[in-house]
Amino acid sequence: MSELRSGFISIVGHPNVGKSTLMNRLVGMKLAAVSKKPQTTRQVIRGILTEKRGQLVFLDTPGIHAPRDLMGRLMVRQASKTFSEADLVYVMVEPRLSRGTEQGRSEESVDRLMTEVDLQVKGRKDKPPVFCVVNKIDTVPKTALLPVLDQFQKRFSFSELIPISALQGDQVDILLAKTFEHLREHEPYFPSDMTSDQPEKFLAGELIREKIFRFTGEEIPYASAVDVEEFKEEGQLVRIHAVIFTERDSQKAILIGAQGQKMKQLGTAARMDLEKWLGKKVFLKLWVKTLKNWKKDERQLKRLGFQ
Repeated sequence: MSELRSGFISIVGHPNVGKSTLMNRLVGMKLAAVSKKPQTTRQVIRGILTEKRGQLVFLDTPGIHAPRDLMGRLMVRQASKTFSEADLVYVMVEPRLSRGTEQGRSEESVDRLMTEVDLQVKGRKDKPPVFCVVNKIDTVPKTALLPVLDQFQKRFSFSELIPISALQGDQVDILLAKTFEHLREHEPYFPSDMTSDQPEKFLAGELIREKIFRFTGEEIPYASAVDVEEFKEEGQLVRIHAVIFTERDSQKAILIGAQGQKMKQLGTAARMDLEKWLGKKVFLKLWVKTLKNWKKDERQLKRLGFQ
């Protein structure tokens, strides 16, 4: 009987490449907020997959980007820190349809990510294997994908290059098999029934915040934060009270909507997801408050869970 293999896998990439979609797919449930808007993920979210081959602890990270405020700097710092702690790194990129400037940009994107990874693991005796995970292959024809894969293989020194579709699940089984192959023998780090080691309050806040990204536009998703003040289980009922903070009163008014319709739409969708996740009835109560310049205020960011 083969020994178990376990390890921590950092999933890194630029915003909106599908990191959270991949982790949710791998773990088999929604843990991380997902939307079509970039920078949906703000903090490192850990998802745990345990099976007969061993245990994988995935670290879904905020997208690497040029930060504009203190919150942005903390997001990038959190993502970079996981490189130095990981047993394996997935560098996620998108395929490109053209050979010209778009492919050039794609290569530059990988260059920047690899430079950041190398910087963070510098000095480690046991440098982690680095996979290039080319996501969204379901969005391009194979004739356009193959030249991109060929360029990546020639230019970069990856342990593995694996094209996948996180959304459709294409070749995710191959990604898992290769991941276990590259990890050392180690007993599981967490009990087999755990899918995340993070508090339910935090994960509930992520599902609520996802709905803000889904149902509002412009600057509202990026100016909003969620603080779950109460998470109380009462038999088959879970009471969740949460505050949504915005930076300005005008944003608060948009989020609430005429006669509270936008908040009702958002709350209903969040409650349905929460009930599916928890397997119980959920009583969800939401408030909206203005917290001016919270993204630039270290004290407020710490209160909202940013370290």
